[in-house]
Amino acid sequence: MALDKRHIRFERSDLDEVAHEMLALAARGDGRGWMNVQPVVADEDRPPESPVFKLFTARGPPIPLGTWVPAHKYRDKWQPASVGLQHAGGRHASKLLEERGVVAPAGWNRRQDHIKRGLVYELPDGHDPTAALAFLLDAMSQLVAFPLSGRWLAVVLTQR
Repeated sequence: MALDKRHIRFERSDLDEVAHEMLALAARGDGRGWMNVQPVVADEDRPPESPVFKLFTARGPPIPLGTWVPAHKYRDKWQPASVGLQHAGGRHASKLLEERGVVAPAGWNRRQDHIKRGLVYELPDGHDPTAALAFLLDAMSQLVAFPLSGRWLAVVLTQR
């Protein structure tokens, strides 16, 4: 399976290009594309990672990774859009986010809140991709243990 990747660097104040790509992926509806979003972290700001610690820890990655997948058909069954977030924020991330004022939009269905596999929401038909992006950015900002620069990277992945 060959993948095309498109990198988009952006700031919170300018989501237009990323939102445009999300709408284009959603319009395809073929399940052959998704988007990953991560904060841009300079090498000197990256937390140290130990391979041994990684094997035995129950936490996700120190630099969070958000993923948005548009609704699509898979094996003749319609799959709803979803957002996922791998993070090192610990147990019950959804509760922690709510305590910090980051609440999933109405109609979102939490499917998973696991310390290692992350947080996953199923999105309703007709959801606003920009709201999904805003939620991911807010959630990642709250579930990271070090200050973020305010710069982000979106990677649009499409299968050929």
